[in-house]
Amino acid sequence: MSKIDFYHLTQTDMETVLLMLLKKTLAAGKKALILCPQPAASALDTDLWTREPDSWFAHGLDDADGQDIAKIWISTDMAVNPIKAEFVFLLHGSVPAEISQFERVFNLFDGRSEAQVQHARIQWKSWADLGTVERGYFAETDDGRWEKKA
Repeated sequence: MSKIDFYHLTQTDMETVLLMLLKKTLAAGKKALILCPQPAASALDTDLWTREPDSWFAHGLDDADGQDIAKIWISTDMAVNPIKAEFVFLLHGSVPAEISQFERVFNLFDGRSEAQVQHARIQWKSWADLGTVERGYFAETDDGRWEKKA
């Protein structure tokens, strides 16, 4: 059974939250697949190399070399998992072709975008209808902390 956690961002940008979760993913010894459309995928590719000056997140994008050794991969193709990642991160309304291949699914959405909020609500309901997933909902507080609401 996959566990799907929704992260409702209201204060912090998506890239900062993603980096926090990627650090925890790597610390747990897991691989991460990040699904998002272009041009967000290319921007994220650059961001992962440069965001933190004293560290970087080795990763690949789409058809790049290194899939056999990568711990983090960014893909615009919702039907592939080239690194056999256990965790998948969904950005900008991305939906994987099959969620059962992942232990955990992280759906990050911007609460300042009504379109993203509505899309997350639709995903919440559609995955509930499957009956084979455990769902969680985390809301960002005004001071940037996370509170589990469901």
